Amino acid sequence: MARSRSPRWFFTRRGWIICGVIVFAGLLVYLHAELRSIQQPVWQAEQQAERQAREQGGLVEVASAEKYVWDEPLWIANGRNAEGKEQYVWLFAKAPVHKEEAAGSASKASISNAVLQRHPGADIIRVRPGWYQGKPVWEARYSLQADQKRYYYEFYQFVNGAYITTFSLSAKRSS
Repeated sequence: MARSRSPRWFFTRRGWIICGVIVFAGLLVYLHAELRSIQQPVWQAEQQAERQAREQGGLVEVASAEKYVWDEPLWIANGRNAEGKEQYVWLFAKAPVHKEEAAGSASKASISNAVLQRHPGADIIRVRPGWYQGKPVWEARYSLQADQKRYYYEFYQFVNGAYITTFSLSAKRSS
Protein backbone atom coordinates (compact mmCIF):
# COMPACT_ATOMS: atom_id res chain seq x y z
CA MET A 1 0.00 0.00 0.00
CA ALA A 2 1.43 3.35 -1.02
CA ARG A 3 1.35 6.17 1.44
CA SER A 4 0.07 9.54 0.44
CA ARG A 5 2.88 12.00 -0.10
CA SER A 6 0.82 15.07 0.69
CA PRO A 7 2.67 17.25 3.18
CA ARG A 8 1.04 18.33 6.36
CA TRP A 9 -0.71 21.72 6.10
CA PHE A 10 1.73 23.51 8.40
CA PHE A 11 4.72 22.64 6.26
CA THR A 12 3.28 24.45 3.28
CA ARG A 13 3.73 28.12 2.47
CA ARG A 14 0.09 28.79 3.30
CA GLY A 15 0.51 27.10 6.70
CA TRP A 16 3.54 29.23 7.59
CA ILE A 17 1.68 32.40 6.55
CA ILE A 18 -1.29 31.45 8.74
CA CYS A 19 0.99 30.71 11.71
CA GLY A 20 2.83 34.00 11.17
CA VAL A 21 -0.40 36.00 11.05
CA ILE A 22 -1.66 34.33 14.25
CA VAL A 23 1.62 35.01 16.08
CA PHE A 24 1.68 38.63 14.83
CA ALA A 25 -1.93 39.22 15.90
CA GLY A 26 -1.20 37.70 19.31
CA LEU A 27 1.84 39.95 19.68
CA LEU A 28 -0.26 43.03 18.82
CA VAL A 29 -2.92 42.09 21.38
CA TYR A 30 -0.22 41.54 24.04
CA LEU A 31 1.48 44.90 23.31
CA HIS A 32 -1.84 46.72 23.39
CA ALA A 33 -2.72 45.19 26.77
CA GLU A 34 0.74 45.97 28.15
CA LEU A 35 0.66 49.61 27.04
CA ARG A 36 -2.84 50.05 28.51
CA SER A 37 -1.68 48.66 31.85
CA ILE A 38 1.30 51.05 31.84
CA GLN A 39 -0.85 54.11 31.00
CA GLN A 40 -3.76 53.18 33.29
CA PRO A 41 -2.42 54.99 36.42
CA VAL A 42 -1.81 58.16 34.39
CA TRP A 43 -5.32 58.08 32.91
CA GLN A 44 -6.85 57.47 36.34
CA ALA A 45 -4.96 60.42 37.86
CA GLU A 46 -6.08 62.65 34.98
CA GLN A 47 -9.71 61.55 35.42
CA GLN A 48 -9.44 62.22 39.16
CA ALA A 49 -8.07 65.73 38.47
CA GLU A 50 -10.92 66.43 36.03
CA ARG A 51 -13.46 65.23 38.60
CA GLN A 52 -11.86 67.41 41.28
CA ALA A 53 -11.90 70.41 38.90
CA ARG A 54 -15.63 69.91 38.37
CA GLU A 55 -16.46 69.39 42.05
CA GLN A 56 -14.12 71.86 43.77
CA GLY A 57 -13.14 74.17 40.95
CA GLY A 58 -16.61 74.89 39.64
CA LEU A 59 -15.96 73.82 36.06
CA VAL A 60 -18.88 72.37 34.15
CA GLU A 61 -16.74 71.42 31.15
CA VAL A 62 -13.09 70.42 31.45
CA ALA A 63 -11.04 70.95 28.29
CA SER A 64 -7.76 69.60 29.68
CA ALA A 65 -5.99 68.58 32.87
CA GLU A 66 -2.21 68.53 33.01
CA LYS A 67 0.16 67.51 35.78
CA TYR A 68 2.61 70.22 36.74
CA VAL A 69 5.72 69.90 38.90
CA TRP A 70 7.95 72.78 39.92
CA ASP A 71 7.75 73.79 43.58
CA GLU A 72 5.30 70.98 44.29
CA PRO A 73 3.32 68.50 42.21
CA LEU A 74 -0.16 69.68 41.27
CA TRP A 75 -2.73 69.50 38.49
CA ILE A 76 -3.84 72.42 36.34
CA ALA A 77 -7.20 72.12 34.63
CA ASN A 78 -8.88 74.50 32.28
CA GLY A 79 -12.40 74.59 30.99
CA ARG A 80 -15.65 76.53 31.27
CA ASN A 81 -17.48 77.49 34.42
CA ALA A 82 -21.26 77.78 34.92
CA GLU A 83 -21.34 81.24 33.28
CA GLY A 84 -19.59 79.83 30.20
CA LYS A 85 -16.33 81.70 30.86
CA GLU A 86 -12.98 80.02 30.34
CA GLN A 87 -11.27 79.37 33.66
CA TYR A 88 -8.04 77.82 34.95
CA VAL A 89 -8.03 75.78 38.16
CA TRP A 90 -4.92 74.79 40.14
CA LEU A 91 -5.54 71.58 42.11
CA PHE A 92 -3.24 70.88 45.07
CA ALA A 93 -2.86 67.73 47.14
CA LYS A 94 -3.24 69.45 50.53
CA ALA A 95 -4.37 72.99 49.82
CA PRO A 96 -7.60 74.52 48.54
CA VAL A 97 -8.00 75.01 44.81
CA HIS A 98 -7.01 78.30 43.16
CA LYS A 99 -9.13 79.68 40.29
CA GLU A 100 -8.41 82.34 37.69
CA GLU A 101 -10.57 83.41 34.76
CA ALA A 102 -8.78 83.40 31.42
CA ALA A 103 -10.39 86.70 30.40
CA GLY A 104 -8.78 88.47 33.35
CA SER A 105 -5.29 87.16 32.68
CA ALA A 106 -2.51 87.34 30.15
CA SER A 107 -2.89 84.99 27.16
CA LYS A 108 -0.49 82.38 25.80
CA ALA A 109 0.00 84.56 22.74
CA SER A 110 0.97 87.61 24.83
CA ILE A 111 3.48 85.52 26.79
CA SER A 112 4.95 84.15 23.55
CA ASN A 113 5.27 87.72 22.26
CA ALA A 114 6.95 88.80 25.52
CA VAL A 115 9.51 85.99 25.20
CA LEU A 116 10.23 86.92 21.58
CA GLN A 117 10.61 90.60 22.50
CA ARG A 118 13.07 89.75 25.27
CA HIS A 119 14.92 87.15 23.15
CA PRO A 120 14.60 87.68 19.38
CA GLY A 121 15.23 84.45 17.54
CA ALA A 122 14.10 82.25 20.42
CA ASP A 123 12.49 78.96 19.48
CA ILE A 124 9.48 78.69 21.80
CA ILE A 125 8.87 75.09 22.77
CA ARG A 126 5.92 75.48 25.12
CA VAL A 127 3.90 78.06 27.02
CA ARG A 128 1.65 76.75 29.76
CA PRO A 129 0.15 77.81 33.08
CA GLY A 130 2.15 76.91 36.16
CA TRP A 131 2.71 77.63 39.84
CA TYR A 132 5.83 79.37 41.14
CA GLN A 133 6.51 80.55 44.70
CA GLY A 134 2.88 80.30 45.76
CA LYS A 135 1.40 82.18 42.80
CA PRO A 136 -0.10 81.27 39.42
CA VAL A 137 2.29 81.96 36.55
CA TRP A 138 2.84 81.37 32.88
CA GLU A 139 5.82 79.11 32.22
CA ALA A 140 7.58 79.59 28.89
CA ARG A 141 10.14 77.03 27.74
CA TYR A 142 12.32 78.05 24.83
CA SER A 143 15.75 77.53 23.30
CA LEU A 144 18.38 79.86 21.92
CA GLN A 145 21.15 78.94 19.53
CA ALA A 146 24.46 80.73 20.03
CA ASP A 147 27.55 78.52 19.97
CA GLN A 148 25.44 75.74 21.44
CA LYS A 149 21.74 75.22 21.80
CA ARG A 150 20.62 76.21 25.31
CA TYR A 151 17.24 75.75 26.91
CA TYR A 152 15.51 78.20 29.26
CA TYR A 153 12.45 78.49 31.46
CA GLU A 154 10.92 81.92 32.01
CA PHE A 155 8.12 82.71 34.41
CA TYR A 156 5.58 85.49 33.94
CA GLN A 157 2.78 86.57 36.26
CA PHE A 158 -0.44 84.87 35.26
CA VAL A 159 -2.72 87.88 35.58
CA ASN A 160 -0.73 90.68 33.95
CA GLY A 161 2.11 88.86 32.15
CA ALA A 162 4.89 90.70 34.00
CA TYR A 163 8.31 89.03 33.86
CA ILE A 164 9.40 87.20 37.06
CA THR A 165 12.58 85.20 36.44
CA THR A 166 14.57 82.99 34.07
CA PHE A 167 16.18 79.60 34.66
CA SER A 168 18.88 78.37 32.29
CA LEU A 169 19.47 74.67 31.72
CA SER A 170 22.96 73.44 31.04
CA ALA A 171 23.96 73.24 27.40
CA LYS A 172 23.88 69.94 25.56
CA ARG A 173 27.33 68.86 24.57
CA SER A 174 28.01 66.35 21.88
CA SER A 175 30.51 63.64 22.74
